[in-house]
Amino acid sequence: MNPHPEQKWRVGFSRRSSPALASWKPLCLLYPALFLLNASGQDALFSSVSLDNSLTANNSQSPALPHFGPVQFGIGAFGGMTYDDNINGSQNSPETDAILRVGANLHLDWPATDRSGLQLGTGIGYLDYLHYSGNNGVEITPNSALTYAVSFDDVTITPFDQFSYTREVRTQAALANIVTLPLLENNVGLRAEWDPGHWTFLGSYSHADYVSDHADDYLNHSAEYIFGRAGCRFAEETQVGLEASDGFTFYQLGDQGNSQNLSVGGYVEWLVRPSLQFTLRGGPVFYEPNSAGSTAGSSNFDTYYVSLDANQQITDYLSQDLNINRSLQAGLNKGSGYIEQLGINYMLTWQLTQWTKVSLSGSYVDGRQPLESFISIFGFEIPFVQTEEYQQYGASLQASWQCTAHLSASLSYSHWLRNSNLPGRGYSDNSVSCQFNYNF
Repeated sequence: MNPHPEQKWRVGFSRRSSPALASWKPLCLLYPALFLLNASGQDALFSSVSLDNSLTANNSQSPALPHFGPVQFGIGAFGGMTYDDNINGSQNSPETDAILRVGANLHLDWPATDRSGLQLGTGIGYLDYLHYSGNNGVEITPNSALTYAVSFDDVTITPFDQFSYTREVRTQAALANIVTLPLLENNVGLRAEWDPGHWTFLGSYSHADYVSDHADDYLNHSAEYIFGRAGCRFAEETQVGLEASDGFTFYQLGDQGNSQNLSVGGYVEWLVRPSLQFTLRGGPVFYEPNSAGSTAGSSNFDTYYVSLDANQQITDYLSQDLNINRSLQAGLNKGSGYIEQLGINYMLTWQLTQWTKVSLSGSYVDGRQPLESFISIFGFEIPFVQTEEYQQYGASLQASWQCTAHLSASLSYSHWLRNSNLPGRGYSDNSVSCQFNYNF
């Protein structure tokens, strides 16, 4: 699932890369390294940030993509296999399986008028577990988005629809002893941006629906997101300002409990030099459950969020990316009100030749979450709350090869290790994956 989150992925292509490599980049966006997690938490804030990333990804498509009249489009197909020695993230009874993945991705850009344009970016795939076929299912790439931007003078109005359907859970450090957690997310809204001179202002409102299957319907809920930002531009890609968000969550069932999540903070987007840029944001967070019920974590508390995103082109052939994200997000385990965690992700990419590259990645997550448990006394199940403190470590090595102008292949190995203060919720996991992408 994703954090959400914002799954972030930056590829440090050489400034002398060929057009074939540039056109290959959108395909790499579909399946990033497993541990460059989607930034999630403060849902209203990061919903807006993820839309920024979707718009940036769509606007950076290669001009070499084919056209059909005024419509520019890109179509790709992918297929691959993963062998995983612990698909259920279990400490005591790990299950081994091989997983086939096939699908297609699509980008569409239609300049409908001189001042408006329609954009669509998405990927749809199917997971086939060879042994445990009950886990099979469809997935839609996180942060898929359909947008229609209308501009006049220095104002841009953008209706949007963000959507995803995720199944795999390994990048969710809060989960253990589970193979899949199917969750459909659809976020529909409107945002307005005003850029008078060196100033920039943005406001947005959206309504989100989250729907899981019958077994996990405790996650079914809707949310209202409000976001505002005001900043000053010092250069085309450098700005500083303030931002605020408010999110209201309403669950269908009482296991999780409704809540309000308010955050206020500052942000800096700084292009230090053409080869080095970073984004920093942070501030306090106020969490208030609106209905306690039996939900673990049903009392008010204050915390903070911090997000640092930095990438550097060290040389023409070597690049690095760093993401640090401390967040508060809605709980994923049944009866858990929230997840509070810090994630650190690093990637080093080496462009060996014009057609081959190697990436080394590492991640660390430190988090805590209230979990509802039960103790049996004289035949009665008495609920009580435990606070789980957990750490997840991840490492991966990936080699990629641009076989032809349209065909690319990759081979990767990943290792995960989860520790927990609660018994039976730690695990070790290894996986080997190969994938092929074809860009028409």
